[in-house]
Amino acid sequence: MLSFGQKLKLIRKEAQITQAELSEKLMVSVQAISKWECDNTMPDISQIVPLAAILGVTTDCLLGVGGNEKEDREKLYKAVEEIYSNNEYGVYVRNENEHNEIYKLYFEHIRKYPLDYDVKFRCANEICHYIYNAKRLSYSISKEDEEFLYNKAVSLLTAVINYDRDTTRLLESKQIIIMLYLYRDDFAKAEDVAESLPRLGRVKAAMDIEIYSKKNDLKKCLEISKDACVEIAHDYLWALGVRARKISCLGNERKQEAFNAYRDLIKSAKYNYELFKDISICTKWLYSALTYLTNEYIAISELDKAFETIEELTDTLIANYNQLKESGDIVEAKELNTNITDHLHRCYNWCFNSADNIIANDPRFKKCEERLLALR
Repeated sequence: MLSFGQKLKLIRKEAQITQAELSEKLMVSVQAISKWECDNTMPDISQIVPLAAILGVTTDCLLGVGGNEKEDREKLYKAVEEIYSNNEYGVYVRNENEHNEIYKLYFEHIRKYPLDYDVKFRCANEICHYIYNAKRLSYSISKEDEEFLYNKAVSLLTAVINYDRDTTRLLESKQIIIMLYLYRDDFAKAEDVAESLPRLGRVKAAMDIEIYSKKNDLKKCLEISKDACVEIAHDYLWALGVRARKISCLGNERKQEAFNAYRDLIKSAKYNYELFKDISICTKWLYSALTYLTNEYIAISELDKAFETIEELTDTLIANYNQLKESGDIVEAKELNTNITDHLHRCYNWCFNSADNIIANDPRFKKCEERLLALR
C-alpha cells in the first residue's frame, strides 16, 4: 500500500510534471512539494482539490479513500464487454459513439485509480484502434480531438513502459507506441523504442519490419524477415532435438519412436538448409542429429543401420562442402573442410562401450573417412 507521498510522487512523474511546475501551479514552494512526497507533511485541505485537478485524478484517489479497485475494474470490463457485444465488429469498435463511451469509462477509472496499468494499457489500445479506424473509415473526428487522443495514448503507454512491472504488458505497450509514432511518420522515436525491444521472440524484428515498411525500404524488410526466419528455424530445430533426446531417455521400448523423432529433425534440418543456405543449421542440427542417431543404433547393436547413418552423414558433409565451394563461400567451405572428419569421429566417440573400436576399424567407416580426407 503506497503512502500519500509515494502515490503523489508517482502520479506526478507519470503526468510528466516537475516539482517546480507543480509548485508554480499550486503557488506553493518546491520545498513544500518535496515534504509532501517525503511524507513529512500533508497539503492543506484547501489544496487537495486543485492538486487533484492538476494531476488529473480524483480527490478520493489522493486521499486513499473510497472504492474497491479490483471490484471496480471487473465492473468496468463487464461494461466494456457489453458495449462490444452489441457491436457486430466486436473489439474493433467502429462506431464513434461506442468509442467515446468506452474510453470515457476508461478515463474515469484511471482518474480514480491512476496506477492501474492494465486499464491504462487497454485505454491506450482502444484509442489507437479508434485513431486508425477514424483515418481508414473517414470518421468525423476533428484535428483537435485527434491530437488530444494521440497525445493521451502516448502518455498512457509511456506510463506503462516506465512504471509497470508486468513484462508482457510492457512489451505490448512498446509495440503499440511504435505503431502510434509510425502513424505520424515519427521514425526517430519509433526507432528509439524499437532499439529497447528484446531480440528474443522476434519482437524487435516485427517492429523493425513495420518501421522499414513505413519507410518503404523493402530491401531492409526482406533482410530482417530472412534473419527472423533463420532464428525461428533454429528454435524449431532445437525443439525437435529436445523431443528426440527426451524420448530416447524413456528406454528401449520407446527407441523406435526416438529414431522417428531424430528422422523428423534430420528432415527438417535439410529442408531449412536448402531454404536458407545457412550452414549453421547443418553444423548445429543436421550433423549432430545424424551423430546422435548413429549412437542410438550402436547402443542397441543395430550396426548396419549405424553404418547407413554414417554414410548418410558422409554424403551430407561432402554435398554441403561442394555447395559452399560452388557458391563462392570460401571461408565457410574452409571451416567445414578443416573439421570435416571430426563429425564422423563423433559417431563413435560418444559411445560408452567397446563399440568405438568396432566402428572405427570397420571397412565401411574407413571408406567414409577416406572420402572425406580426399577433399583436403
